[in-house]
Amino acid sequence: MKRTATMSLVIVLVLLFPSVSLGAAFTFSTGSPDGRMATASRPATAGKIEIESADDFIISGCATSITSASFFGLITGGVPLSSITQVVVEMYRVFPLDSDTVRTPQVPTRANSPSDVALDVRDSGAGGLTFTVSTVAATFTAGNSVLNGIHPIPTQTTNGEGAVTGQEVMITVNFPTPFVLPPNHYFFVPQVAVTGGEFYWLSAPKPIVAAPFNPDLQSWIRNAPLAPDWLRVGTDIVGGATPPTFNAAFSLTGSTVPIVITPTSASPLNGVEGAPISSTTFTATGGVAPFAFSEAGALPAGVTLTSAGVLSGTPAEEGSFPITVMVTDAAGCTDTLAYTIHVADAALTLTMTSFTFTAGSPFTGAVAAFHDANTASPASDFTATINWGDGATSAGTIISTGGGNFSVSGTHTFASAGPFNVTVVVNDVGGSTASGTQAVSGTAAVPALSPWMLGLLLIALAAIALQSIAK
Repeated sequence: MKRTATMSLVIVLVLLFPSVSLGAAFTFSTGSPDGRMATASRPATAGKIEIESADDFIISGCATSITSASFFGLITGGVPLSSITQVVVEMYRVFPLDSDTVRTPQVPTRANSPSDVALDVRDSGAGGLTFTVSTVAATFTAGNSVLNGIHPIPTQTTNGEGAVTGQEVMITVNFPTPFVLPPNHYFFVPQVAVTGGEFYWLSAPKPIVAAPFNPDLQSWIRNAPLAPDWLRVGTDIVGGATPPTFNAAFSLTGSTVPIVITPTSASPLNGVEGAPISSTTFTATGGVAPFAFSEAGALPAGVTLTSAGVLSGTPAEEGSFPITVMVTDAAGCTDTLAYTIHVADAALTLTMTSFTFTAGSPFTGAVAAFHDANTASPASDFTATINWGDGATSAGTIISTGGGNFSVSGTHTFASAGPFNVTVVVNDVGGSTASGTQAVSGTAAVPALSPWMLGLLLIALAAIALQSIAK
């Protein structure tokens, strides 16, 4: 990327998006005119064929919005600045893009030339650009020029048409709709219509003095009869034992295009443990497609973000999960968005377990079972309280039986057979609560015998036994 401090503007980029965004400033310049070459460049007008002169620049890194440009030239014929009636700016990519590669060219080479057709165009006549013209010098002479000497092979070399003198001007153009260019190699083509005179684009030093770049291609030219082919101004037209090469004097300003993730809100996505979340699709604008999405941070188990930007799944655990959604475009440029998923604790489902007891004897066993939507929850996430219905309360013992299923057991001695209303309450560390109640009854205890009753019973049993022997 070429940069210069000689002509620097700060540009505010208004994206075609609901919000206004700023990108990193972009500036480019080939420098001031060096007086070596002047090439005609004009749109087709009454009595004049179209001529296009082109010089290259590179967009690297992120996509860039070109919002304005300036270029230096000569106006011949002694006409005033008001004689400039139309300005056209075209952007070309490098051959073989946008080109017919099967046809036979009518020029020495198409390697490193502009493509057959323009990638994009802005025309003042159609409202695509606005322009202002200022005088740099009342008189300026370029050492050589090209206007009519644009011919196909084998007569392409004319040595140029000699020196040309005119009023040196700088034309500044602004693009209400910017050129948005992905990273690539491009040619800038300005065309100027002048009533009563000609416009010549002035050359600039090659290599560029301020910030050279590689490859810095030489300037090219064509007229309507030569199209879609192009000729190198120095190598093909001027020629010679050691052909010269030229740049053209121009500058570009703009800013990189920020990538914007939609939805832009960082408001949380709310879900419930064990239930599918509302699927959210993130998209991106700006930058260079295709886009790839990823996340930093811990998504809840069961939830995924695909590279296409689809966030979906069934969260298996409750909690708040802050993540960073990141998008990367084809040029390696990125944008991030802070996003939070809040997962509420799912309601527990509890059922009571039937059991029996014997009054006066300790009971130990299961009294209830429950299920949690988080199948990975450990038993330690829960606490249980058992109200035995006779005024006694104790903590329940919770055991995982797999798959989010748990049992609650306890130990208690009932004084009588009841019935008693036993209530179990289970609390989840995530906040959910479940409870159940059931009526239970037991069997009465066998009464204890006093010593004298036990003695009478033994005597009776002995008498029965003697009677049996006597028989």
